[in-house]
Amino acid sequence: MNDAFVLGGLGMVGKATMKALDIPFYFDLKDSNIDLEEGAQKLFCFICLPTPTDEKGGQAKALDTIRDYIKQIKGYGGRNIFIIRSTVLPGTCRALAEATGAMVVSNPEFLSESSWEHDCLNPRLKVIGADDVPSRVAVTNLWKSVKAKLDIETDTVTAETIKYAMNSFAVVKVVFANALYDACQLSQADYDTVREVLHQHPWGSKHHLKAVDKGGRGAGGRCLPKDMKAFATWSNSEFLKATERINFDYLVASKKI
Repeated sequence: MNDAFVLGGLGMVGKATMKALDIPFYFDLKDSNIDLEEGAQKLFCFICLPTPTDEKGGQAKALDTIRDYIKQIKGYGGRNIFIIRSTVLPGTCRALAEATGAMVVSNPEFLSESSWEHDCLNPRLKVIGADDVPSRVAVTNLWKSVKAKLDIETDTVTAETIKYAMNSFAVVKVVFANALYDACQLSQADYDTVREVLHQHPWGSKHHLKAVDKGGRGAGGRCLPKDMKAFATWSNSEFLKATERINFDYLVASKKI
């Protein structure tokens, strides 16, 4: 795919995007094989930059960086579609489009750190969110060669929300699993048997019900805690905020953060 480049190409999401779509060009602060002026001549700019959550549960600094890159690339006079692969709060793509006058599409990734190379070529889910028909059609056609079990085409806000819904639900299940584990310890019930029932029955879940994992408890890693905090703060949901606090306590007790 010679009409695209990846901004942030040396991170996991950037490398996965390049691998899935056979994109040879990337720009990254660590190393690049294209500069931004050259990138501006490409139709598609995939944005795969980190979006850490700050202490208040926001992403202001990261979004300032993304906005500045879009303005800089647009300043070279190209006609670009900016495709946000980074995890950003609902409404971000619309705000970026309004602030820059650019076409901005939400195309969140659904990768596991341990299996990203397999996941990017064999996705269970592809989500393309666009608020205008031309960019939605263009990005959908771009991804046609990568087959997924479920393809979703929607607006940008719904696409952004799907990403947070997936990650937040994972944390909810981990917190539930830990509470269930403690209840089983208290009652001397066999937690593994209870968990197996939840694995096998359609009312249960096959994933995120392992209370003790990787030497500790709680939903850890680079993505789940930050995304849970961001979504809980943004939504102002008491349930999600309580789940985030409980998960944080598990992580601290297990020295996973």
